[in-house]
Amino acid sequence: MSAGGGERQLLSEEMFFKHVDQVLTANRRAPLGPGGPQHRSIRVNPGERVLQILAGPGSGKTEMLVWRVLFELLVRGVQSERLLVTTFTNKAATELGIRLVERCDQILGSVRSSHGSVDDPHVHDVRIGTIHSLCDALLAEFDTNYMEAGTEVIDEIETRVRIARDRYFAFREDPRNPNAVDIRLLRNEPLVSLFRPPWLDPRRPWPSTTMQQVDALMALLAQQTETWMPRCLQAGIPNGCQMVHGLSNLTADLEKLRHRWEVYLDKNQVLDFVTIQKRFLDRQHLILSHIDHVFVDEFQDTNPIQFGIHANWLKGSQTRLTVVGDDDQSLYRFRGSDISCFNQLEPHCKSSGIAYRQEKLEENWRSTRRIVDFARAFREASALKASSMQKRIIAPSGAELGLPPRLLVGPWEKIGACVADELARIGAGRLPTAEVPVPPSAAVLMFSTSERPVQSEDSAALTLRLKLQANLLRAYNPRNKTAAEYESPIAELFGLLSYLIDPVIKAPVGKGGRMVEVYASVDEQSKKDAAPTVPPSFRISDAHASFQKAFIKADGGNIGSPVGNRRELVEYIDQIRSDLISTTSNGDRTRLSIAGLVARLLTFDRYRGKGYTVELFRQGLFTTLLEATIAPSRMSMKSLDAAMEPTRDPKNRKIIWPDQFWQFLNLMGTLLDHTSLDDVEVEAFAEHAVAIMTFHQAKGLEFDHVYVAATGREVNPHAVLQTMLFSGKRPHYDIVDRQPVTRDKDVLALAAADRDREVYVALTRAKKRLTFLWDPKDERPNLELHQVLKTSFAQCPRKQHPEFPDITVQEWNYA
Repeated sequence: MSAGGGERQLLSEEMFFKHVDQVLTANRRAPLGPGGPQHRSIRVNPGERVLQILAGPGSGKTEMLVWRVLFELLVRGVQSERLLVTTFTNKAATELGIRLVERCDQILGSVRSSHGSVDDPHVHDVRIGTIHSLCDALLAEFDTNYMEAGTEVIDEIETRVRIARDRYFAFREDPRNPNAVDIRLLRNEPLVSLFRPPWLDPRRPWPSTTMQQVDALMALLAQQTETWMPRCLQAGIPNGCQMVHGLSNLTADLEKLRHRWEVYLDKNQVLDFVTIQKRFLDRQHLILSHIDHVFVDEFQDTNPIQFGIHANWLKGSQTRLTVVGDDDQSLYRFRGSDISCFNQLEPHCKSSGIAYRQEKLEENWRSTRRIVDFARAFREASALKASSMQKRIIAPSGAELGLPPRLLVGPWEKIGACVADELARIGAGRLPTAEVPVPPSAAVLMFSTSERPVQSEDSAALTLRLKLQANLLRAYNPRNKTAAEYESPIAELFGLLSYLIDPVIKAPVGKGGRMVEVYASVDEQSKKDAAPTVPPSFRISDAHASFQKAFIKADGGNIGSPVGNRRELVEYIDQIRSDLISTTSNGDRTRLSIAGLVARLLTFDRYRGKGYTVELFRQGLFTTLLEATIAPSRMSMKSLDAAMEPTRDPKNRKIIWPDQFWQFLNLMGTLLDHTSLDDVEVEAFAEHAVAIMTFHQAKGLEFDHVYVAATGREVNPHAVLQTMLFSGKRPHYDIVDRQPVTRDKDVLALAAADRDREVYVALTRAKKRLTFLWDPKDERPNLELHQVLKTSFAQCPRKQHPEFPDITVQEWNYA
């Protein structure tokens, strides 16, 4: 019988598991052991309310989650639309949805092949998505007020744009108030130091730029809404930072900031990722009766307000909750998650009288026995042993022994060449061929893979990628940030648009009439006066001009005299500007928009061979980054799809542009100059490429060959202090060189465990070969070797690499 009534033809529990084993066998996977942990994790017991599955790396947690969903559909007869599955990312939601459909089709096929029958469970109707998308979808379906308001959810990029653009109006009653709440908070050093990047030079103030201030405000809003509110608001507990440093009005100011941001969002009929969760928690009672079972993947990365949402489902008398995760793989405290949410589910259930069950998936089916042994040894020797829930890490019987994990030691340049040579020899990083239809997968995992120079030194990730490409290997760095590099097509095209609106020219300035660069948005008034364009009616950042100047001066050119095909493009922009002004001056209407101009620019030889299209540029430049500015559904500004109609000031003959085009230069220039942006085209090169990824990006992935570098970053207390202080706790800390410093043992232990989880996640991605990389003479930040790894390899014999005499090799053999 289904939850909604009506007879359905279902499978018995025995037949369900029989067909599951047949499907697994057909997919060349081991069948489930009767009565074992997989069986127990899949089965939904009568009267069961909460199941927490501790699933170690490579234990098949996604597979078990899918089968448990299908158990509800095919054995218990629950209607598919009454099941809810939350995942951590959109990609994970897509992959889980595909796996659910595949496994459902396979089990239905197995039933039919044995001449049995079972009703189609309509698996496509299962609600699967991130918690933000599901909150939005459920409110739109069951909350009449939300639906009638036409509320839209905005992503992180649009949130940043809106704060950058509307900050003065969103957070201040008087935009000119020099002591407004946002200014007071950003001047509060004990508070701001918690969010200051630990690698910054202490001589540099932070947050000083527009986007740094936006980042800080977003972080404050997130912690206030996601941590302080669910843990402290009802009990009236002040922010711990207020108590530690005697800041009497801090909690009130944080609440004022949050409240004014929510008023702004409501006024504009939008919600950001942070506030949609609060709205859902407030209105969740409207939805409880419509959901029978909630499944939560990656539960270890839950933040306090999400824990409140998941716990709130249990207020429905029949609603069940299944959570899956591994506390050893909790990586996202810096984004607000708190591992205590994972550890405190059982105590919460016991205190609330809710039936709780725990299962453990401890066999690693991904890696060789030696890699599993090494992962267990690292876990036991690191800070994870004291902070983790009790569980084992074991290889299943019959697992391949495999090659021993090893450490390559030598100069970073040589290490990069060695890695490239080894991968070239095994065929990784190349497209499939008739001889090698499935090349081995490979990844180099590092704490940071930014390719921008750090303190005038080359990026380690860039050095590695160039070595791989020199060996004709495909390399994919999803944090390449090429959209913001001056030579990228997006940056160049934006530079040309900057030249159209606010051209940089050489003009005489000052008493001596020295020729200098002038433009309308520059700060110096004398240079503004000499510019060919009327300055905007409001102050804007001149970051856009750096992209313009970079384009014109490249290849040996100068302002006023670009070279090569850059000259052709600049002259074309000059002609376009002249034609636009001539048309509007004659009282005629133009039809050319920024999008139309971009389409014309892309026909020039410089871009025709780049693979860029109008749609791709618009996706990267407009739709993804500036939807708040140009989308017709937004009421805040005129659309940039409108025709461009500059005019001339009749007095001084200077060019006048409407405000929305200055706003465009301001926001886009600031974003490109201060934000690491992915090139939207780079994902096309991911398939069969050697991945260069951060530890966080590698989570959930697996590769045949894994190289791990940059494992020894310092233990930073920032994120732990944020969690504890916004939870109302009072760990003492001082400010030294603008950074928080503490001797609190609990803080340091949690911070050390956070750092060690990053390395643990990286090394457990390896299936067949695990290699660590270290240059002892490289003093760049974060390229040190983790102390546990140093100790692990200290007793291993050193031998010279057969092909690279500057590199020594140590192989780990666990006794």
